[in-house]
Amino acid sequence: MTQPIDLQAFDLFEFCRSSGSAAGEIAARELPRIIAETSAEAPASAPDDLFRYTMSGSAQDEAAEPGKPARRRLFLDLAVQGGMWLNCQRCLAVYAAPMDDDEIDVIAGSRRFDLLALIEDEILLSLPVAPKHEVCPAVHESLVTGTDGSVEPEPEDEQEEKRPSPFAALASLKTKH
Repeated sequence: MTQPIDLQAFDLFEFCRSSGSAAGEIAARELPRIIAETSAEAPASAPDDLFRYTMSGSAQDEAAEPGKPARRRLFLDLAVQGGMWLNCQRCLAVYAAPMDDDEIDVIAGSRRFDLLALIEDEILLSLPVAPKHEVCPAVHESLVTGTDGSVEPEPEDEQEEKRPSPFAALASLKTKH
């Protein structure tokens, strides 16, 4: 049964004990750390992008040592879907990066649990370390030096070729002994 919850203060322990479930949407503008990570080149609609979440709680009795009572463990299963606008680290163009995180995390529960902060944490943790397109649509102009779009090697400095190697003097010392 889906329960209405206060995203910033709900009893996580009771939610899990009662096998609660909830689902909803959160706009990116409600997540300040997400806005801070969003590309400055993102479409104007980016703050209205939605993250969808579903969560369910459960409790399981865990076998205990002989003579001790069984221990009850509480579990929260949270799934967040959505994407963010990031800058590609290769071509510097803005692109929509999907979230990809199937990790299981241990969290500290609370009777005034902040689900909004947990969702924001999960989104940030799912972002790639170095965001980039699978295949960049174009090469960034700072990487192109030729007019035809190809990258040209840097011209060699004629002065460097004429300068003697600083190790040539050491080589001559080696041959004298």
